Amino acid sequence: MNIKIIIQTALIFLLLLAGISCKKQGNNYSGNEQRSFCYWSTNYVPDSALWNKLEANHLYVRYFDVDWDDLSGEPRPIASIWSNDSLPFNFTPSVFLTNKVFEKSSEQVLDSLSIRIKRRIDDITASFGASAFYGREYQDEHLNRDSLRSIVIGEYKNRYKDILIDCDWTAGTKDKFFYFLNRIKKDCSSKNITVTLRLWQYKQTNTAGVPPVDRCLLMCYNMQTANNFNVENSIASLDELKKYISGDKYPLALDVALPIFSWAVLFRNEQFVGLIGNATDKDYKDNFIEYENLGNGRYRSLADKVIGNYFMRKGDIIRVESVSNKELNDMAQYLRNEISMDKYSRITFFSWNKSYIENYDTEEIKKIYSLFGK
Repeated sequence: MNIKIIIQTALIFLLLLAGISCKKQGNNYSGNEQRSFCYWSTNYVPDSALWNKLEANHLYVRYFDVDWDDLSGEPRPIASIWSNDSLPFNFTPSVFLTNKVFEKSSEQVLDSLSIRIKRRIDDITASFGASAFYGREYQDEHLNRDSLRSIVIGEYKNRYKDILIDCDWTAGTKDKFFYFLNRIKKDCSSKNITVTLRLWQYKQTNTAGVPPVDRCLLMCYNMQTANNFNVENSIASLDELKKYISGDKYPLALDVALPIFSWAVLFRNEQFVGLIGNATDKDYKDNFIEYENLGNGRYRSLADKVIGNYFMRKGDIIRVESVSNKELNDMAQYLRNEISMDKYSRITFFSWNKSYIENYDTEEIKKIYSLFGK
């Protein structure tokens, strides 16, 4: 037999074996995907050096959102991710659905939506798999590249073990949302379906219900309403966390998401105007010409200007919000003692952004991973 054919056959066999081995892992996470981040941008751009420095080993990837389209009278996917790069070995496709989807949809519509979501997840995963294939070097021109490409894409689809469904469901939408979860569990039967869990849903199980899944990702941020002028820090604080988590154990195993993002909240006459992403105190505190420092992360504009996507008027107030390293560490220690976790529980930081990570320092993030034994 031609040696090139033997090599090609062996390579195809190894790729198939890799896909089979992933399938055999079943519904449990592996023991090396607990140091996690959330990637929540529509353009995926990896940073391998930073990833390796953090010793991270799992990534939640927001594939797309689903919102209700009044024109067509049905839910539609929007803001799909795109990239020419491949994903880390351990990743989880994530889909955000608005509450309006469940307010407007019948069970029949949700049946169709579940199938469409599965198809789109498969298509996006195939796109990442194709990027992984074309990113490799195949020097032997006699190899059947089409066959190899199909195998690499198939291996990519088998690699991930769970799908994260993200929705801030309410008491009024929980029945339809839970119906949808049961349906997508059937349509994606080879994967775990996990669900994001807001703090109010954790505390108020009588109102929110408990989703029909094996585990949830507890989102320990956005604890207060950002558009309230009198709030000090809407992102997170230990005091606010304790109001939601104190003694009662949630009936499902939990993964934990902690905030490392920052923003500025813009107010005019104490009325909410909007959010300015990725803002820090250092952007304002030393700029004495344009801002008056009011203390506690608040600044008054001394001139009209454009900032982010907003026109700021003289006299407008900016409230800069973030969570300090100490506060983040205190929250992590509290959560470790108070919530139900298991050996598979992931510690996730929201979100993957180089400037966010550098603001917190990679070593501090790794300390929190270690605090949970991850």
